Amino acid sequence: MKRPIQVLVYLLLLPASLLAQSKIDATDWPYLDPTLDSVAGISLDKAYRLLRGRQSVPVTVGVLDSGVDLEHPDLRNVLWTNPSEQPGNGVDDDRNGYVDDLHGWNFMGAPDGTTYEYDQPEITQTYLLLRGTYDNANRATLSPAQQRQYDTYQQAKKLFLPRYKAALPQLLAFSDTTRFWQTANRLNTLLPDSATSQAAIRSADVGTDSVAVAVRQALARAYQPQYGPFTNYLQLIRQHFDRFVLIAGGEGLIAYNPAYNARRSVGDNPADLSERYYGNPAIVIGNSAELGLHGSHVAGIIGASRGNGIGIDGVADNVRIMSVAVVPANGDERDKDIANGIRYAVDNGAKVLNMSFGKRLSPFKEQVDAAIRYALDHDVIIVHAAGNNGEDLDKTTNFPSAFDEQGRRAPNVLTVGNSTRYLNNRLAAASSNYSMRQVDLFAPGTDINSTVPHNRYAVFSGTSMAAPHVAGVAALLRAYFPQLTAVQVCDILRESTYRPALVVNRPGRSGDLTPFSNLSQTGGLLNAAAAVQLAIDRTRQP
Repeated sequence: MKRPIQVLVYLLLLPASLLAQSKIDATDWPYLDPTLDSVAGISLDKAYRLLRGRQSVPVTVGVLDSGVDLEHPDLRNVLWTNPSEQPGNGVDDDRNGYVDDLHGWNFMGAPDGTTYEYDQPEITQTYLLLRGTYDNANRATLSPAQQRQYDTYQQAKKLFLPRYKAALPQLLAFSDTTRFWQTANRLNTLLPDSATSQAAIRSADVGTDSVAVAVRQALARAYQPQYGPFTNYLQLIRQHFDRFVLIAGGEGLIAYNPAYNARRSVGDNPADLSERYYGNPAIVIGNSAELGLHGSHVAGIIGASRGNGIGIDGVADNVRIMSVAVVPANGDERDKDIANGIRYAVDNGAKVLNMSFGKRLSPFKEQVDAAIRYALDHDVIIVHAAGNNGEDLDKTTNFPSAFDEQGRRAPNVLTVGNSTRYLNNRLAAASSNYSMRQVDLFAPGTDINSTVPHNRYAVFSGTSMAAPHVAGVAALLRAYFPQLTAVQVCDILRESTYRPALVVNRPGRSGDLTPFSNLSQTGGLLNAAAAVQLAIDRTRQP
């Protein structure tokens, strides 16, 4: 299943104790200076030298993501805490509609405190949500807004139906547990120990019944020689049936299965955009390998405790991380949750929002656009990852977008591409999306070390990692120059970029070269020192 816009190049999972004495030199590059160090960093150390002696105010950053590990030693001291909420008393003390929201809110949470990990891709969500309204609709009779939804539905339908057809064998194989074991037991009598192989399973005579044939295909697909005779294989399946279903059924059981409903546990109606008060107070990481993984990594880049002698130093030194969970561990985020997540963060005092996610379709784009305007009206910056398809966003889509349906660009939104450490033709990451119109700037997003659940650290790559570097510098400016508005800070970050005169490999698979200046609106890289200096100049008393 498609991950929510991150590219995981490799994992470097290290317990905090192993990082207590020193930083990992190979992953310190994002804070270096391009001129002094010949590395495409953001010149953060120089920025802090410029800020020496200045006072700052705390700035809350809303991390709209998959949730944040609230117990991580590099994060627990920089969490936003709701000053008006008494923890765990089951009462909405501040009367904001969210009970016990001490450190943020989880819009994917169930009333019993759990969180679903798997949701479907946007094409399945859109097809299922809009099918009843638009499958037999006459486009000519619809309003402009309805026509846009109708067109989005048709796109989803065209993409969904062939994938659903391809997934049918997996759905059939596991639709009836009794029939599954009947077929498996029959195969056990047909396959001598010495004859077990994928080919032997696939050719065994189980009859022409479609369910039996599908079960045979699933068993053959998952079989490996190390399992030995079919009898041993069957015994292993009995012991670990749930795991077998995930392996043999693949994404068809979730991604393109109309019967799968991740939101049933939440209890909301995904098609009802007026609902705002659903979910639960926090992601509970537990033993999950993926809950909060992406969001914790993003949060650490922005604001992991600086100078505490362990792990990493985040970008901003006076930040409060607000966890707003809107992105499943696997699958695509929903427009309803994004819109509500933005409004929740804004209403509870966040001044910068990081949104490291994206998707191809947006069935309720108007609601997300309205939430972005709400953030603008309340002086809040939104930083969005450009996406990891190696594509020109002028020729494709990646939602949410800074542009609304009327083509108006929100001045409080910054869209960020992924740059590497190399000041040469490899500067732009091959996977990064780009655009002279829709991408504002690039920032370090390749081989980035940061916090992940269970007191560990990992190295990830993608625009998901580039965006929080920008969000961190935005928070830094808002902390030390609180008189600047959201739009003024965005303008400073655009104007202060470092603009190397380089010809680079165009992202994607084309293999051609292009000036780096052609990949974004500014043609530049995030530069914290230049941004701080520009903020000093613009706030200096005459």
